[in-house]
Amino acid sequence: MSFNFVVNDMNALINAATTLGMVDQMADTIFSPEMLCIMADSNISIHAAIGLQLWPPFFDHYFCNETQRSWFFLTNIFPLALDLQDSGYTSLTFSIPYPERAELKFRGPNGLLREIDFELAYSHDPLFISEFDLSIFVSMDSQQFSHIIAEYHMFDYVQVTVTSARVTFSYAIMQETSLSPEDGECIIGGIRAPNQIQFIINLSPPEAFYHIASQTKRIWFFKTCNSTKGLITAPLGLNGRLVSFFCTSAPSDY
Repeated sequence: MSFNFVVNDMNALINAATTLGMVDQMADTIFSPEMLCIMADSNISIHAAIGLQLWPPFFDHYFCNETQRSWFFLTNIFPLALDLQDSGYTSLTFSIPYPERAELKFRGPNGLLREIDFELAYSHDPLFISEFDLSIFVSMDSQQFSHIIAEYHMFDYVQVTVTSARVTFSYAIMQETSLSPEDGECIIGGIRAPNQIQFIINLSPPEAFYHIASQTKRIWFFKTCNSTKGLITAPLGLNGRLVSFFCTSAPSDY
Protein backbone atom coordinates (compact mmCIF):
# COMPACT_ATOMS: atom_id res chain seq x y z
CA MET A 1 0.00 0.00 0.00
CA SER A 2 1.35 3.43 -0.96
CA PHE A 3 -0.25 6.64 0.30
CA ASN A 4 0.85 10.25 0.52
CA PHE A 5 -0.50 13.76 0.30
CA VAL A 6 0.84 17.30 0.38
CA VAL A 7 -0.89 20.55 1.36
CA ASN A 8 1.13 23.71 0.83
CA ASP A 9 -1.26 25.74 2.97
CA MET A 10 -2.18 23.52 5.90
CA ASN A 11 -4.45 25.97 7.74
CA ALA A 12 -7.77 24.69 6.36
CA LEU A 13 -6.81 21.07 6.99
CA ILE A 14 -5.53 21.64 10.54
CA ASN A 15 -8.53 23.79 11.47
CA ALA A 16 -10.97 21.14 10.24
CA ALA A 17 -9.09 18.21 11.79
CA THR A 18 -8.99 20.04 15.11
CA THR A 19 -12.71 19.25 15.39
CA LEU A 20 -11.89 15.56 15.70
CA GLY A 21 -9.22 16.23 18.30
CA MET A 22 -11.84 18.04 20.37
CA VAL A 23 -14.09 14.96 20.69
CA ASP A 24 -11.78 11.94 21.07
CA GLN A 25 -8.18 10.81 21.44
CA MET A 26 -8.44 8.19 18.69
CA ALA A 27 -9.57 8.31 15.08
CA ASP A 28 -10.67 5.76 12.50
CA THR A 29 -9.28 6.53 9.06
CA ILE A 30 -10.01 5.27 5.56
CA PHE A 31 -7.17 5.91 3.12
CA SER A 32 -8.53 5.27 -0.36
CA PRO A 33 -7.94 6.41 -3.95
CA GLU A 34 -11.31 8.18 -3.89
CA MET A 35 -11.17 9.95 -0.54
CA LEU A 36 -9.44 10.45 2.79
CA CYS A 37 -11.95 10.01 5.60
CA ILE A 38 -11.06 10.53 9.28
CA MET A 39 -13.70 9.81 11.96
CA ALA A 40 -13.85 10.11 15.74
CA ASP A 41 -16.48 9.19 18.33
CA SER A 42 -18.20 12.31 19.66
CA ASN A 43 -20.67 10.58 22.02
CA ILE A 44 -20.00 6.88 22.49
CA SER A 45 -23.10 6.27 24.63
CA ILE A 46 -25.42 7.10 21.71
CA HIS A 47 -23.05 6.01 18.91
CA ALA A 48 -22.57 9.53 17.57
CA ALA A 49 -19.44 10.54 15.67
CA ILE A 50 -17.88 13.29 13.59
CA GLY A 51 -16.04 12.72 10.33
CA LEU A 52 -13.81 14.70 7.99
CA GLN A 53 -14.10 13.72 4.31
CA LEU A 54 -11.53 15.10 1.86
CA TRP A 55 -11.40 14.39 -1.88
CA PRO A 56 -8.13 14.41 -3.87
CA PRO A 57 -8.57 17.95 -5.35
CA PHE A 58 -8.50 19.32 -1.78
CA PHE A 59 -4.76 18.54 -1.71
CA ASP A 60 -1.87 19.92 -3.72
CA HIS A 61 -0.79 16.31 -4.23
CA TYR A 62 -2.67 13.10 -3.41
CA PHE A 63 -1.76 9.49 -4.20
CA CYS A 64 -3.25 6.22 -2.97
CA ASN A 65 -3.01 2.92 -4.80
CA GLU A 66 -5.28 0.83 -2.55
CA THR A 67 -7.64 1.19 0.38
CA GLN A 68 -6.45 0.84 3.96
CA ARG A 69 -8.50 1.20 7.16
CA SER A 70 -6.56 2.14 10.26
CA TRP A 71 -6.90 3.87 13.59
CA PHE A 72 -4.39 6.05 15.36
CA PHE A 73 -4.08 8.33 18.36
CA LEU A 74 -4.98 11.92 17.55
CA THR A 75 -2.71 12.91 20.42
CA ASN A 76 0.18 12.10 18.07
CA ILE A 77 -0.83 15.17 16.04
CA PHE A 78 -2.62 17.52 18.43
CA PRO A 79 -1.78 19.89 20.02
CA LEU A 80 1.59 19.79 18.20
CA ALA A 81 0.06 20.73 14.83
CA LEU A 82 -1.66 23.75 16.39
CA ASP A 83 1.57 24.87 18.04
CA LEU A 84 3.44 24.59 14.73
CA GLN A 85 0.64 26.44 12.95
CA ASP A 86 0.94 29.28 15.47
CA SER A 87 4.72 29.28 14.93
CA GLY A 88 4.33 29.94 11.22
CA TYR A 89 4.61 26.44 9.77
CA THR A 90 2.59 26.38 6.55
CA SER A 91 2.89 23.08 4.67
CA LEU A 92 2.28 19.46 5.58
CA THR A 93 3.28 16.17 3.99
CA PHE A 94 1.69 12.90 5.15
CA SER A 95 2.87 9.49 3.98
CA ILE A 96 2.50 5.81 4.84
CA PRO A 97 5.82 4.07 4.10
CA TYR A 98 4.54 0.86 5.70
CA PRO A 99 0.94 -0.24 6.45
CA GLU A 100 1.55 0.09 10.19
CA ARG A 101 3.45 3.39 10.13
CA ALA A 102 2.68 7.01 9.21
CA GLU A 103 5.05 9.94 8.76
CA LEU A 104 4.27 13.65 9.01
CA LYS A 105 6.52 16.48 7.87
CA PHE A 106 5.73 20.09 8.76
CA ARG A 107 7.62 22.80 6.88
CA GLY A 108 7.97 26.28 8.29
CA PRO A 109 9.71 29.58 7.67
CA ASN A 110 13.41 29.72 6.80
CA GLY A 111 13.47 26.05 5.86
CA LEU A 112 12.43 24.77 9.29
CA LEU A 113 11.36 21.14 9.26
CA ARG A 114 9.58 19.15 11.97
CA GLU A 115 9.10 15.41 11.44
CA ILE A 116 7.05 12.94 13.46
CA ASP A 117 6.03 9.35 12.92
CA PHE A 118 3.41 7.23 14.66
CA GLU A 119 1.78 3.83 14.61
CA LEU A 120 -1.23 2.88 12.52
CA ALA A 121 -3.29 -0.06 13.77
CA TYR A 122 -5.70 -2.09 11.66
CA SER A 123 -9.33 -1.10 12.27
CA HIS A 124 -11.33 -4.29 12.84
CA ASP A 125 -14.65 -2.51 13.44
CA PRO A 126 -14.40 0.81 11.61
CA LEU A 127 -16.81 3.69 11.93
CA PHE A 128 -19.04 4.07 8.91
CA ILE A 129 -20.99 7.01 7.48
CA SER A 130 -24.31 5.75 6.11
CA GLU A 131 -25.73 6.79 2.79
CA PHE A 132 -28.12 9.71 3.07
CA ASP A 133 -31.02 11.06 1.04
CA LEU A 134 -29.93 14.13 -0.92
CA SER A 135 -33.40 14.77 -2.34
CA ILE A 136 -34.72 16.41 0.86
CA PHE A 137 -32.61 18.88 2.80
CA VAL A 138 -32.55 21.79 5.21
CA SER A 139 -29.84 24.44 5.06
CA MET A 140 -29.12 27.41 7.29
CA ASP A 141 -26.27 29.84 7.80
CA SER A 142 -23.69 28.99 10.44
CA GLN A 143 -24.85 31.78 12.76
CA GLN A 144 -28.37 30.36 12.87
CA PHE A 145 -26.89 26.92 13.47
CA SER A 146 -24.94 28.30 16.44
CA HIS A 147 -28.24 29.44 17.98
CA ILE A 148 -29.60 25.90 17.63
CA ILE A 149 -26.47 24.48 19.28
CA ALA A 150 -26.89 26.85 22.22
CA GLU A 151 -30.50 25.76 22.72
CA TYR A 152 -30.11 21.99 22.31
CA HIS A 153 -26.53 20.86 23.04
CA MET A 154 -27.51 19.53 26.48
CA PHE A 155 -29.77 16.81 25.03
CA ASP A 156 -28.59 13.46 23.67
CA TYR A 157 -31.16 13.52 20.89
CA VAL A 158 -32.81 16.43 19.09
CA GLN A 159 -35.91 15.68 17.02
CA VAL A 160 -36.01 17.39 13.62
CA THR A 161 -39.33 17.67 11.76
CA VAL A 162 -39.24 19.00 8.21
CA THR A 163 -42.23 20.23 6.18
CA SER A 164 -42.37 22.44 3.12
CA ALA A 165 -43.12 25.44 5.36
CA ARG A 166 -40.75 25.02 8.32
CA VAL A 167 -38.18 22.96 10.14
CA THR A 168 -38.79 22.32 13.83
CA PHE A 169 -36.16 21.29 16.37
CA SER A 170 -37.51 19.85 19.61
CA TYR A 171 -36.78 17.76 22.67
CA ALA A 172 -39.80 15.88 24.10
CA ILE A 173 -42.29 18.49 25.32
CA MET A 174 -39.62 20.60 26.99
CA GLN A 175 -38.42 22.74 24.13
CA GLU A 176 -39.27 23.59 20.51
CA THR A 177 -37.79 25.92 17.91
CA SER A 178 -39.22 26.49 14.42
CA LEU A 179 -37.48 28.17 11.47
CA SER A 180 -39.11 29.05 8.16
CA PRO A 181 -37.84 29.90 4.66
CA GLU A 182 -40.48 32.62 4.48
CA ASP A 183 -38.75 34.46 7.32
CA GLY A 184 -35.33 33.95 5.73
CA GLU A 185 -34.16 31.66 8.53
CA CYS A 186 -33.42 28.54 6.43
CA ILE A 187 -33.78 26.87 3.06
CA ILE A 188 -35.91 23.72 2.66
CA GLY A 189 -35.84 21.62 -0.50
CA GLY A 190 -37.38 18.47 -1.92
CA ILE A 191 -40.55 18.19 0.15
CA ARG A 192 -44.13 19.21 -0.64
CA ALA A 193 -47.19 19.70 1.56
CA PRO A 194 -48.69 17.80 3.26
CA ASN A 195 -45.67 15.52 3.52
CA GLN A 196 -43.13 15.67 6.34
CA ILE A 197 -40.04 13.78 7.44
CA GLN A 198 -38.55 13.31 10.89
CA PHE A 199 -35.09 12.36 12.09
CA ILE A 200 -32.82 12.86 15.09
CA ILE A 201 -29.49 14.64 15.44
CA ASN A 202 -26.96 15.19 18.21
CA LEU A 203 -25.24 18.50 19.01
CA SER A 204 -22.84 17.47 21.75
CA PRO A 205 -20.14 18.35 22.69
CA PRO A 206 -21.07 21.96 21.92
CA GLU A 207 -17.49 23.21 21.55
CA ALA A 208 -16.97 20.83 18.62
CA PHE A 209 -20.17 21.96 16.89
CA TYR A 210 -19.35 25.64 17.43
CA HIS A 211 -15.99 24.89 15.84
CA ILE A 212 -17.75 23.21 12.90
CA ALA A 213 -19.92 26.31 12.49
CA SER A 214 -16.79 28.47 12.38
CA GLN A 215 -15.38 26.49 9.42
CA THR A 216 -18.17 27.10 6.93
CA LYS A 217 -20.83 29.57 5.82
CA ARG A 218 -23.76 27.14 5.72
CA ILE A 219 -24.83 23.93 7.43
CA TRP A 220 -26.90 21.21 5.77
CA PHE A 221 -29.20 18.61 7.32
CA PHE A 222 -30.18 15.32 5.67
CA LYS A 223 -31.94 12.09 6.65
CA THR A 224 -29.97 8.85 6.33
CA CYS A 225 -31.50 6.22 4.07
CA ASN A 226 -33.76 3.61 5.72
CA SER A 227 -33.22 5.10 9.16
CA THR A 228 -34.63 7.59 11.66
CA LYS A 229 -31.17 9.13 12.08
CA GLY A 230 -30.09 12.46 10.64
CA LEU A 231 -26.79 13.71 9.34
CA ILE A 232 -25.26 17.20 9.46
CA THR A 233 -22.72 18.36 6.89
CA ALA A 234 -20.48 21.44 6.81
CA PRO A 235 -18.87 21.97 3.38
CA LEU A 236 -15.20 22.94 3.29
CA GLY A 237 -15.09 24.44 -0.17
CA LEU A 238 -15.91 22.10 -3.04
CA ASN A 239 -13.69 19.18 -2.04
CA GLY A 240 -14.18 18.55 1.66
CA ARG A 241 -16.75 18.47 4.44
CA LEU A 242 -17.22 17.83 8.12
CA VAL A 243 -19.99 15.37 8.92
CA SER A 244 -21.88 14.67 12.15
CA PHE A 245 -23.50 11.23 12.02
CA PHE A 246 -24.69 8.23 13.99
CA CYS A 247 -22.54 5.12 13.65
CA THR A 248 -23.94 2.09 11.88
CA SER A 249 -22.47 -1.30 11.08
CA ALA A 250 -20.33 -1.25 7.99
CA PRO A 251 -21.39 -3.46 5.06
CA SER A 252 -19.66 -6.81 4.87
CA ASP A 253 -17.65 -5.70 1.83
CA TYR A 254 -16.70 -2.36 3.35
